[in-house]
Amino acid sequence: MNTIGGQIQSQNLLKIKKIVDNDNNGDKFVIVRTKKNVEFMREYSLNNDDVKDIIRELSVDDCFAGPEKDRDPQYEGWIFKFSPLFEGTKLYIKIRVESTEKSVCLSVHEFGKYDEVS
Repeated sequence: MNTIGGQIQSQNLLKIKKIVDNDNNGDKFVIVRTKKNVEFMREYSLNNDDVKDIIRELSVDDCFAGPEKDRDPQYEGWIFKFSPLFEGTKLYIKIRVESTEKSVCLSVHEFGKYDEVS
């Protein structure tokens, strides 16, 4: 954790959690409604607030990648990838930090269920 990368991850994780805490109905924190995300949320009977609770519980140790530039050049910000345990299941969570006021959860589903976990 004493690495520069670890410090950057820690600072951005705090930023993500602050954004989640300050969110009011998706004005600051958005969960993208992809088929994968919706299926995962349905399977575990989760709503947006439940996903936000999972994100509030993230630790720096859960972060396995980031910061990375978004593959899509039309989006600004940095991508961070996490793999926490939730109800005994390892998850894959990908979040783009767009600013100090906005973050987007691009992926939330079981780790390894889809090929794009890299």
